[in-house]
Amino acid sequence: MSAGRRASGRVLDIGAGHTDDLPAYAHICHLALVGAGEVRDAELPLQAEEVDAAPEDLPFPDRAFDVVVCRFALTRAKHPSLAAREIARVLRRTGQLLFLDTAPATRLDVDALMHLRHGGLITHDVEWSWPRAEPPLVRGVATYPNPQYVREAAWLRGAE
Repeated sequence: MSAGRRASGRVLDIGAGHTDDLPAYAHICHLALVGAGEVRDAELPLQAEEVDAAPEDLPFPDRAFDVVVCRFALTRAKHPSLAAREIARVLRRTGQLLFLDTAPATRLDVDALMHLRHGGLITHDVEWSWPRAEPPLVRGVATYPNPQYVREAAWLRGAE
């Protein structure tokens, strides 16, 4: 994932398995971890906190994070649509979601992407990979749509 290059400011990391998965700390002022696997408190930098929560019920205020890094949290969540809405809720309007997830092997309309769209985010720079082991993977960036885009799309649909 490109988290090391893009993560800065206030960062929420959902699903980090090891300290090697965490974004570089140089530009991070605060790091919150949800669903951290083998990451131990002793290995965390001073600006990090580990939070016991599910992606569907994030205990953070609205628009709290500049970047959300999400590894396999949507397909593993009990309620993926709710998890996508929660991620969108805590992401700042100018923020970025960096995601990596599994894709169903039988369809190209990936569930993770569909849930992100229903959460109000649009995807960019989506890449697919088919490793030797199944299932296929999808990764990319999701953001809120530009307000100008929203106005133009509404105008094209005939909405006022």
